[in-house]
Amino acid sequence: MDQITFKRVFKWGFINFFRNGVVSVATVLVMSLSIFMIGIVVMGSIFLNGVIVSLEEKVDISVYFKQDAAEQDILSMQKNLQDLPEVKDVKYVSRDEALRIFTERHQGDTVVLQSLQVVEENPFYASLEISAKDTAKYESIAQFLENSEQASLITADEAGQKKITFRQNQAAIEKLTSLLSTARLVGFAVSIMLAFIAVLVAYNTVRLAIYNSKEEISVMQLVGASNAFIRGPFLVEGVMYGLLSSIFTIAVFYPIFWWTGKKTASIFGGLNVFLYFTANILEIAAILISTGLILGVLSSAFAVRKYLRV
Repeated sequence: MDQITFKRVFKWGFINFFRNGVVSVATVLVMSLSIFMIGIVVMGSIFLNGVIVSLEEKVDISVYFKQDAAEQDILSMQKNLQDLPEVKDVKYVSRDEALRIFTERHQGDTVVLQSLQVVEENPFYASLEISAKDTAKYESIAQFLENSEQASLITADEAGQKKITFRQNQAAIEKLTSLLSTARLVGFAVSIMLAFIAVLVAYNTVRLAIYNSKEEISVMQLVGASNAFIRGPFLVEGVMYGLLSSIFTIAVFYPIFWWTGKKTASIFGGLNVFLYFTANILEIAAILISTGLILGVLSSAFAVRKYLRV
């Protein structure tokens, strides 16, 4: 295709787009709905993952040590835990630090603070707070603690069970692990379904728009126009459909996320939709515009092929 033909293709593409008027506007609006759905899928996937990560970060287990346990021995166990591949982080909390945290937490409660003065000594245990890379690994970490050489340093409850919070919260942690796994699978399935529906809607919308030009395609074939020349203006229209639909969708997203930002922060574990959207506006715009262009061009290419006699 030479330069002159290339310019003609672009010219006719623009002319057809504006000549169709109402059809072009309707096509842009319906395609905007498709891109909106895809945008919701993208943002929903990001925030679902954010919620899951936030929940996983809040899950940990603590192991409490006898009051006469030497700090050096506790730090040695901390190092052994940090060497485990399934462990993400291990924080040591001394008895004095535990007392300070408790005092600050109950600063306005005079009854509780007075009870500490009655005891006259620090009643708290030193502890290790352990975070795993995967919530499913807490079982193996608890077994490691119970079978380690320093297990004798761990204090026990009245029933003689080692004070490792995983055992008290085992059912809740296992339920949460199962819930997070299910949430990932459901989120993935819903994303695929919505994306598929969006593609179908976009394709059928562009196909209906091109249907109005089937007689024009027949005439162009009769006068000897090549398939590439006939297809070209419709591909240009597809680009315009996709580009305008993407820009319109981004413009619609802005007030929606602004309105829902603070309201959804608590739902998404502190993640503010609007702040995330504005901070990543370039990446999100690139994804939506690319999606719109791909949908517009491919839909036009497949739709016009039906009316071309090879």
